[in-house]
Amino acid sequence: MLMRALLLVMLGSLLLTGCQTDHSIPMDRQGYVGTYAYKSMDTAVDKPTDHELDRFVLKADGKYLLVRGSSTKPKTETEGIWNLVNGSQQPNIELDHAGYPVRVKRGEIRLLINDDLGEWYAKAK
Repeated sequence: MLMRALLLVMLGSLLLTGCQTDHSIPMDRQGYVGTYAYKSMDTAVDKPTDHELDRFVLKADGKYLLVRGSSTKPKTETEGIWNLVNGSQQPNIELDHAGYPVRVKRGEIRLLINDDLGEWYAKAK
Protein backbone atom coordinates (compact mmCIF):
# COMPACT_ATOMS: atom_id res chain seq x y z
CA MET A 1 0.00 0.00 0.00
CA LEU A 2 2.80 2.41 0.91
CA MET A 3 4.59 1.54 -2.31
CA ARG A 4 1.45 2.29 -4.35
CA ALA A 5 1.02 5.67 -2.60
CA LEU A 6 4.67 6.53 -3.24
CA LEU A 7 4.30 5.57 -6.88
CA LEU A 8 1.22 7.80 -7.24
CA VAL A 9 3.03 10.75 -5.64
CA MET A 10 6.00 10.31 -7.99
CA LEU A 11 3.74 10.02 -11.03
CA GLY A 12 1.81 13.13 -9.97
CA SER A 13 4.98 15.17 -9.54
CA LEU A 14 6.23 14.07 -12.96
CA LEU A 15 2.96 15.14 -14.54
CA LEU A 16 3.07 18.52 -12.80
CA THR A 17 6.65 19.08 -13.88
CA GLY A 18 5.72 18.28 -17.47
CA CYS A 19 2.83 20.75 -17.34
CA GLN A 20 5.07 23.59 -16.18
CA THR A 21 7.20 23.44 -19.31
CA ASP A 22 5.59 25.37 -22.14
CA HIS A 23 6.32 23.81 -25.51
CA SER A 24 4.50 26.47 -27.51
CA ILE A 25 7.56 28.10 -29.04
CA PRO A 26 6.52 29.96 -32.20
CA MET A 27 8.18 28.54 -35.28
CA ASP A 28 7.45 31.46 -37.63
CA ARG A 29 8.64 35.08 -37.57
CA GLN A 30 5.15 36.50 -37.01
CA GLY A 31 4.98 34.84 -33.58
CA TYR A 32 7.89 37.01 -32.39
CA VAL A 33 6.74 40.37 -33.73
CA GLY A 34 5.99 42.80 -30.91
CA THR A 35 7.46 44.84 -28.08
CA TYR A 36 9.67 43.29 -25.40
CA ALA A 37 10.64 44.74 -22.00
CA TYR A 38 13.80 44.12 -19.98
CA LYS A 39 13.39 41.69 -17.06
CA SER A 40 15.83 40.45 -14.44
CA MET A 41 15.59 37.87 -11.67
CA ASP A 42 18.12 39.74 -9.52
CA THR A 43 16.54 43.09 -8.68
CA ALA A 44 19.33 43.87 -6.19
CA VAL A 45 21.91 44.02 -9.00
CA ASP A 46 19.78 45.40 -11.81
CA LYS A 47 17.76 48.17 -10.23
CA PRO A 48 14.60 49.04 -12.19
CA THR A 49 15.91 52.58 -12.70
CA ASP A 50 18.92 51.19 -14.60
CA HIS A 51 16.63 49.77 -17.30
CA GLU A 52 13.47 51.86 -17.17
CA LEU A 53 13.68 52.83 -20.88
CA ASP A 54 14.92 49.46 -22.15
CA ARG A 55 12.68 47.98 -24.80
CA PHE A 56 13.15 45.80 -27.82
CA VAL A 57 10.75 45.98 -30.77
CA LEU A 58 10.66 43.31 -33.48
CA LYS A 59 8.75 44.60 -36.51
CA ALA A 60 6.87 42.53 -39.09
CA ASP A 61 8.97 44.02 -41.91
CA GLY A 62 12.12 42.36 -40.49
CA LYS A 63 13.50 45.46 -38.78
CA TYR A 64 14.11 45.96 -35.07
CA LEU A 65 14.50 48.84 -32.64
CA LEU A 66 16.53 48.37 -29.46
CA VAL A 67 16.27 51.20 -26.92
CA ARG A 68 18.43 51.26 -23.80
CA GLY A 69 18.80 53.81 -21.04
CA SER A 70 17.37 55.28 -17.89
CA SER A 71 17.55 58.29 -15.64
CA THR A 72 21.02 57.01 -14.62
CA LYS A 73 22.23 56.06 -18.12
CA PRO A 74 22.09 57.89 -21.47
CA LYS A 75 19.43 56.73 -23.92
CA THR A 76 20.68 54.86 -26.99
CA GLU A 77 18.74 53.49 -29.95
CA THR A 78 19.92 50.78 -32.31
CA GLU A 79 18.08 49.83 -35.49
CA GLY A 80 18.71 47.03 -37.92
CA ILE A 81 17.50 43.76 -39.42
CA TRP A 82 16.42 40.70 -37.42
CA ASN A 83 16.08 37.07 -38.43
CA LEU A 84 14.61 33.95 -36.88
CA VAL A 85 17.02 31.01 -36.92
CA ASN A 86 15.44 27.67 -35.99
CA GLY A 87 18.25 25.70 -34.34
CA SER A 88 18.24 22.04 -33.41
CA GLN A 89 17.75 22.80 -29.69
CA GLN A 90 15.87 26.08 -29.75
CA PRO A 91 15.23 29.02 -32.05
CA ASN A 92 17.30 32.21 -31.91
CA ILE A 93 16.47 35.78 -32.79
CA GLU A 94 19.54 37.06 -34.60
CA LEU A 95 20.37 40.71 -35.13
CA ASP A 96 23.20 42.20 -37.12
CA HIS A 97 25.16 42.62 -33.85
CA ALA A 98 23.90 39.91 -31.44
CA GLY A 99 21.70 36.89 -30.98
CA TYR A 100 19.09 35.99 -28.39
CA PRO A 101 18.14 32.37 -27.62
CA VAL A 102 14.37 31.95 -27.27
CA ARG A 103 12.64 30.39 -24.26
CA VAL A 104 8.94 30.18 -23.52
CA LYS A 105 8.05 30.01 -19.84
CA ARG A 106 4.48 30.12 -18.52
CA GLY A 107 3.30 31.35 -21.92
CA GLU A 108 5.79 34.26 -21.94
CA ILE A 109 8.21 34.54 -24.88
CA ARG A 110 11.67 35.40 -23.54
CA LEU A 111 14.70 36.49 -25.53
CA LEU A 112 17.63 35.62 -23.26
CA ILE A 113 20.24 38.30 -22.65
CA ASN A 114 22.22 36.34 -20.06
CA ASP A 115 20.78 33.04 -18.87
CA ASP A 116 23.36 32.71 -16.06
CA LEU A 117 22.37 36.09 -14.57
CA GLY A 118 18.66 35.66 -15.28
CA GLU A 119 18.25 38.59 -17.69
CA TRP A 120 15.91 38.59 -20.66
CA TYR A 121 13.50 40.61 -22.79
CA ALA A 122 9.88 39.51 -22.25
CA LYS A 123 7.23 40.00 -24.91
CA ALA A 124 4.40 42.26 -23.80
CA LYS A 125 1.05 40.51 -23.71
